[in-house]
Amino acid sequence: MEVVLGLHLDGQRSRKKQNSFDRLELGPSGFLSQLELYLGLSARRPGKLLRVIRLRKALRRIDNGRRFYSRSLRIDDFGVAAELLEWRDDLYLHGWNGAFMNTPVSQRLADLAQLEACLSRERFAPGNGERLAAVAAALEKFETPVTSVELLEPLERHPPLWRRVLSLLPCRYREPFAGPAAAEGTALHALQHSLLSPGGNFLPGPFGPDASLRAVTADTPLAAACHAAGELHRHDDVLLIDGGESSIFDEVLEAEGYPRQALRSPGENLPALQLLPLLLRLRREPLDVDALLAFLTLPEQLNPIDSALSDPLALTLASFPGTGGPRWRKVIDDYLNRGGAHAVDVVSELHRWIGGRKASYDEPASLEELKTCAELVRGFFKRRKEESEHRALQVLHSGGHDQATAFAEAVDALLEQGETSLDERQVDQLLAQASAGTNVLQPREAGAVPDTSHPGAVGEPFEHVVWWWAAMPLPAQDTVWLTAERLFLEREGIAVPSPEQVLAWDASDWLRPVLAAGKSLLLVLPPEGEERHPLWLKIASILPSLSVEQIESGFDRPGTERKATVPKRSLPKKKAVWKLSGASISPDNVFSPTSLETFVAAPSRWFLEHVARIVPSRRIEPGRGPLLYGNLAHRLSEELATLVREERGTPADFGGWFNSAFDELVRNEGAVLLMPGGSAELENFRFLLGNALQLLTPVLREQGQNGILAEHALEGSVNGHRMRGRADLLLFDLEDKPSVVDIKWGRAEDRRRSMQDGLHVQLLAYAAMVRELTGTWPTLAYFIVKTARLLTAQAEALLPGETVRKLEDEPSALLWRRLLKSFDWRMEQLRRGVLAVCDVAEGAKRRRRIPRRTACLRSRPRNATIPTCTSTDGRRPDETHNLHQRRRGFRQNHPPDGDSQGKAAGKRGGTGRHHRHDLHQQGGR
Repeated sequence: MEVVLGLHLDGQRSRKKQNSFDRLELGPSGFLSQLELYLGLSARRPGKLLRVIRLRKALRRIDNGRRFYSRSLRIDDFGVAAELLEWRDDLYLHGWNGAFMNTPVSQRLADLAQLEACLSRERFAPGNGERLAAVAAALEKFETPVTSVELLEPLERHPPLWRRVLSLLPCRYREPFAGPAAAEGTALHALQHSLLSPGGNFLPGPFGPDASLRAVTADTPLAAACHAAGELHRHDDVLLIDGGESSIFDEVLEAEGYPRQALRSPGENLPALQLLPLLLRLRREPLDVDALLAFLTLPEQLNPIDSALSDPLALTLASFPGTGGPRWRKVIDDYLNRGGAHAVDVVSELHRWIGGRKASYDEPASLEELKTCAELVRGFFKRRKEESEHRALQVLHSGGHDQATAFAEAVDALLEQGETSLDERQVDQLLAQASAGTNVLQPREAGAVPDTSHPGAVGEPFEHVVWWWAAMPLPAQDTVWLTAERLFLEREGIAVPSPEQVLAWDASDWLRPVLAAGKSLLLVLPPEGEERHPLWLKIASILPSLSVEQIESGFDRPGTERKATVPKRSLPKKKAVWKLSGASISPDNVFSPTSLETFVAAPSRWFLEHVARIVPSRRIEPGRGPLLYGNLAHRLSEELATLVREERGTPADFGGWFNSAFDELVRNEGAVLLMPGGSAELENFRFLLGNALQLLTPVLREQGQNGILAEHALEGSVNGHRMRGRADLLLFDLEDKPSVVDIKWGRAEDRRRSMQDGLHVQLLAYAAMVRELTGTWPTLAYFIVKTARLLTAQAEALLPGETVRKLEDEPSALLWRRLLKSFDWRMEQLRRGVLAVCDVAEGAKRRRRIPRRTACLRSRPRNATIPTCTSTDGRRPDETHNLHQRRRGFRQNHPPDGDSQGKAAGKRGGTGRHHRHDLHQQGGR
């Protein structure tokens, strides 16, 4: 058995495929496991996380408050245990036997010796150093099938325990790159010669840039990846060095149709690793809405809930963030009604996943509940792994299963130590350790080239080398030992390398990709301004004539391969109208007050939304800000209206009722306000809404004495087309006069201006539907919750509040008639295939410039005045008489419409009065 051993070959794929038997190419971990297998020393060993937990127990046992790690242990016990475990294993690897012959020169070394004495009594699981010592002892007695070991690094670079093992095996080291691999006369040959020369001597001769050595860069990783992908598969016998931005390079390879290299980091991009963290977040209260939404929107292969239920629940949660509201329950009830017995099991599974025993963010999490979560995830992935036949899905499920298994084993170990709970930080650390131990190799596609993320793993020549994203590597970790400590360790026979040695070894490793290139070397550098690899600085000093090519500059070069010249075109100019050739549209849509306003003001937008059914994509995210405030304000206003109607007056204890109703509503439909960090926002919203509803209460009591309807469904027509809507509040006073109140969260000034200009189309639409139902034009008002302002449209209105329109302004009936004219004009344009192009705000402004007979909703310019009526003796009448004269003149100068017909019917005791009686019965007369 021939073995190729490299210090950086673990997890790398930098070697060429060879048709041979009895040949292994391994790193230290792989070779150690193989030797243990040959010598009968292999065993099931605990993972790193379990060793960390057991070391943490030992640290706590010997901690007397004066250890060098005592203060850190109280703050970050898992982190301290993980760090000290690395120190211990590294000391063993470099020759420590667990004790010192002489008195340690520092407290750190003395404390480590006492820690090791404690661990030895507890039969602590061995690290690589102890395992190598056992292998060396066995090799002195037994033989293995290994016939030769080829080292990629000199023997002195290996730790002492490895040197002891290798001395018992037939091993040899051969310098892989003794001389330049490139042909003489090329820039690459000159560079390799200079790098291999002891003093860095440059080969004499004119060496200008040529095809053997190129350095390119781009403004973005995407442009660089598109260029490098083509270069990677232009030749055979290519080696890829991965220096960063791995995911985007792999994505470009897939998009371009090249074999996937599988460079993505599984720990960062494995979706299956999200399920357990999300479930742990759902075991906290108040509800983590973001975690629940992420849980419901997991991919179908990784989601334990049927998508027929999880998808509508996610949409409901985004609009009404909470799990106890009526809309959440309605989605579940609808699913149960459709799904039968299977649906019952799915709903039970939903409650099993998002229910359970919860702890507040300030309380520690129960280990029993953490174990329940881990077992739930482990069981789910185990079933999915057994059911799945697709290799990629099996990889995903295996990753999630391994993570949950490691987490469950760690929790069991803590329970065995007598622990009962962990705080949130400790849970996060435990989860991070469990996820870090998950090692799922992504499958590469056939045709992928050899690649490595560490230059030191290169140990044989290649004709072509592509160094992708030659950025500054992560700095080597400085030694944790002080100079005095390192000297003491050397006297104890523990050969810990110095920082200078580590840097020299790293610099030697960086040269290997350059020395391995036989025909060409392509360096893909980060853009200017980002830190580039130190080797590039050395190359640039050796070959100052080597310039960095900007990839984007080649796009303008004529004849560039796979590039086409796209003629420059100006953006199309904005048109006043769209003309649909050969199209005659007769919409049969049911209008709402909102769509009616859009149709009159912006027909093109209405056409796209309601005829072409083109709507923007919706981001599924929890509602926040004004949208959420408005929804909650509507819901609580509805509850207040019902309460005032039933109690026939103001609630006896408004403050008590409001706080109770507010807390329940926020918990069920506004849970984002309860999440950590939202206290100030919650209390500000509570104050604003409470103040507004307290001012709204007398309005409901006085103006709703004969009926209060909240969120009442209305129907009507607009010139032969059906219209439907829901009025936020519909009130009837003692004289049966109706009032419509539209509740808005904010934008008070915008509402005031629209009402002042006669452009409150939505309110007019509600008024028209109420007039069709009752025969009377209602009083109109906006109630602005944020500022607690009641904006009324008529000066004669009995509603208390801020009157926006004056007596001489047009009444609602006249505004509605003009709106109908605008509607007919837009409808006639639509039938001819003509659509005006403007948005709603722009369309509202344009109405002031359009002639009255077409689209104007007003009878005069904004600042004009209307002469008031006068009495027969020339005296100015009072405001009530003036209003009477204006109304009488309106009826005399216009043909009878629904208004006059409704009043006539009311006088005859006809339909108008009966409609009001029906509404009062619904609203509680």
